[in-house]
Amino acid sequence: MPRILVFTATYNEVDNVEQLVQEIFQYLPGQEILVVDDSSPDGTGDLLDQLSADNPEIHVIHRPSKLGLGTAHLLAMKYAIHEGFDILITMDADFSHHPKYLPTMVKLLEENDFVIGSRYVAGGRCDYGVLRVLVSRTANTLARILLGIPTHEATTSYRGFPIVLLKKMNLNSIRSNGYSFFMESIFVVTHATRRLAEFPIHFEDRRAGTSKISKLEVFKAIYNLARMFYRRLFVLPRFKNKKEELDPDPVIPCENCRSIHHMEMIAAKRSDKSDASVYQCTSTGHRIHGRILKCLNCGLVFNETRHDADQIIDFYSDVEDPTYLKNIESRFQTFRHNFLKLKSFLPAQGKLLDIGSYCGVALKVAGENGYETLGVEPSRWAARYSEEVMKEKVFSGILKDLPEATGLFEIITMWDVLEHMPRPLEELKRIHSRLKPGGTFAFSTLYIDNWYPKILKKRWPWYMDMHLYYFTGESIRQMLDQAGLELIHRQSYTHIITFEYFLLKLDALGVPGARFMSKAVQKTPLKKIMIPFSFGDIQLFICKKQEAVS
Repeated sequence: MPRILVFTATYNEVDNVEQLVQEIFQYLPGQEILVVDDSSPDGTGDLLDQLSADNPEIHVIHRPSKLGLGTAHLLAMKYAIHEGFDILITMDADFSHHPKYLPTMVKLLEENDFVIGSRYVAGGRCDYGVLRVLVSRTANTLARILLGIPTHEATTSYRGFPIVLLKKMNLNSIRSNGYSFFMESIFVVTHATRRLAEFPIHFEDRRAGTSKISKLEVFKAIYNLARMFYRRLFVLPRFKNKKEELDPDPVIPCENCRSIHHMEMIAAKRSDKSDASVYQCTSTGHRIHGRILKCLNCGLVFNETRHDADQIIDFYSDVEDPTYLKNIESRFQTFRHNFLKLKSFLPAQGKLLDIGSYCGVALKVAGENGYETLGVEPSRWAARYSEEVMKEKVFSGILKDLPEATGLFEIITMWDVLEHMPRPLEELKRIHSRLKPGGTFAFSTLYIDNWYPKILKKRWPWYMDMHLYYFTGESIRQMLDQAGLELIHRQSYTHIITFEYFLLKLDALGVPGARFMSKAVQKTPLKKIMIPFSFGDIQLFICKKQEAVS
């Protein structure tokens, strides 16, 4: 008998999940169950923990928030591969998919590479109302026509996969997150095998609870269908005669939750260049990066870097950045502007530590506001400039090596630095240890949960080799909580740059005409015009020290 894993995802299914588990074991005795719960507020997760404590064949993964049904299923696929199962069966948790069909699924998998329970094949039934049936049938018909999917059913999640098929599938090509995941995943199945089978099921209306499908999912499905149709027509034919090489999954624990299961959001775009210039504050290495990955367990987004932590610190130690000095007045304006936003959250006086203080501009601005300052800066060049030109006190190195004799601080700041840290959670815990009781930690960092990166996708300019992490509100909150730092305020961060520097960045991004305009304004006053930017993809966070660290 093959080793089978039956998977379901839950959100507020406390009235269904216990009976579902019992019936799965009734129809597939001796097999195992995986449930991914997205922090259900109704107690589903607690009930699952009780069931798991009584039966070691029940495995439960708790995710900290609603991260999408698609990512839960992708997590199950990668979990099944990693844990050495032979077959993965996926189903809904609300009894829309009755466990009585499980033996049929297993039997059909003996002769097929993929099996799906179908509402729309002969003999199938669906309890939807007329309008929902019409929408569902239309979606499945379009999937068959536009994507070449041979089955009548493409959108339900009652499916069976041999693990050998999952290993052949390009799981990293799947970009859909919600319910569109099911259409896209079967599209990927059809490019790994043509041995697909379907059998009729009665798709029952849920026994308890409410449906989780939002109207927004309908529009996402239309977009994703169009995207996959384009891929079928114009992308896949170019690789028709080439064997697809699948990138291995990174065996690296998530910095936030230690999970090893990730999804690829954006493919790598590498450059042969690998030196300190890539790590300058004013680097123009936009859109050159490793694979952009998302943890399927907690949602943290990160860059699969080629370098270890020590190598990265060495690069930063060697950084020299004359372009920054050329634009230093705009940096003063940036820090003065944002310090005004910050001031009401700070004590009137005290010791302030600035981590990643670079050329000392933020230190100078903090000093103007009456604080006793100290900087920490890995770049030897920048630390030397801070001390010799700006006359600021700076420790040349990293926070880990800052002498204990410097004491504790009322305030610690860190501007556009956290995303560069190889181990941000460790750094946040160090920050906690260097704050006085009730001390304030203020920082700015990249914020990917924003309209700008969502619209630009892979063209978002902050995907760069030097940026290792991209935070959402939830992932940064989780990390701060683990470090004993309470988030008390968040708002958009403003960068102020010269028109000349703006054109330099546009040219680096390949914007037509930017280089010509840059040359044209060189000898005019226009180049010194200051332009504020605040798209919301960089956020200012203000935290207070808590005594406990998890």
